[in-house]
Amino acid sequence: MELQERYIAAGLKHIPPAEKDEVEKNMRRIIAERLEGRGDPSEETEREVLRGLGSPRILAEKQLKEPPHLIGPELYGTYLLIVKIVMTVAVIGTLIGNTVDFIVNDGGLLHYFALSFGTAISAAIGAFGWVTLVFAIMERTAKEKILREIQEDWSLADLPEKEVPQKPFSRIGVIIGIIFTVLFLVLVNQYSQLLGFYYTLDGSIQEMIPVLNQEVFGSYLPYINAMLVLQLLFSASKLVFRKWTYPVATANLILNVLSFVLLWFILQDTAILNPELVTKIAEATDGQRVLNTAFNSIKAVFLFIFLLDSFEGFHDAYKNSKKPV
Repeated sequence: MELQERYIAAGLKHIPPAEKDEVEKNMRRIIAERLEGRGDPSEETEREVLRGLGSPRILAEKQLKEPPHLIGPELYGTYLLIVKIVMTVAVIGTLIGNTVDFIVNDGGLLHYFALSFGTAISAAIGAFGWVTLVFAIMERTAKEKILREIQEDWSLADLPEKEVPQKPFSRIGVIIGIIFTVLFLVLVNQYSQLLGFYYTLDGSIQEMIPVLNQEVFGSYLPYINAMLVLQLLFSASKLVFRKWTYPVATANLILNVLSFVLLWFILQDTAILNPELVTKIAEATDGQRVLNTAFNSIKAVFLFIFLLDSFEGFHDAYKNSKKPV
């Protein structure tokens, strides 16, 4: 019965500690009833029964006592993880931005602390609200599809130990990606004016040439925010699905295509750069040629990254689909 124990252990990983004992009891009862109904205690019968029950995660979660909820137990663990990460990173990113702004603009200390407190609270509330909204939408529109994908993509090979290993997402890698996405979201929305070339005059006076033309950049900001929110949503789905599947790889491909199209349009518009910076570049060299070369190089680098990432998604989805049944 080692396989049965591994099956139950795999299901209990997703259950709140307070309900594990009751869920385990129900899972053992269901399995015992199925085995008794077959009348054959062989290992092959055990395998057939467990295969018939489907994903241990879904079987375990069906045993939970579910009150009315905004976000159900199937998504709650992932939701809680992401809301903690996003709130923490949003607050830290905001505080870092305020500190840089304080140093650059030499504002009053009292104003700095008051502004930092206010923006940190605002960032935390905003992060909580947006993540909750995204998961509430997933709960109402996509949960059944997510559960069906988990169920259809599951087999005994997914149980830990002695089975053909699958290639899961790197949990740490996904979390790091979420952190950088949130930091970038905070940066472009609150502190894009601080992006620039800093230098000193006469060894004491600090000057800065902004990189971006804020008016033009602002016109692209809604599209940038939309892509970043989609990226966060995709990262959340990776923590739910846990490994590459063809639907996940397809969503990744679509997101990469949209990201590259947006990047292409932004880099086609040289007016996004601060005119003062463009003038100084032109004074030092052939400005337009340098800018075209730089922008085309950025396009080429990101095209390579997006293609490689999309290929890796489908490659790993194919490898994960080649498993024993």
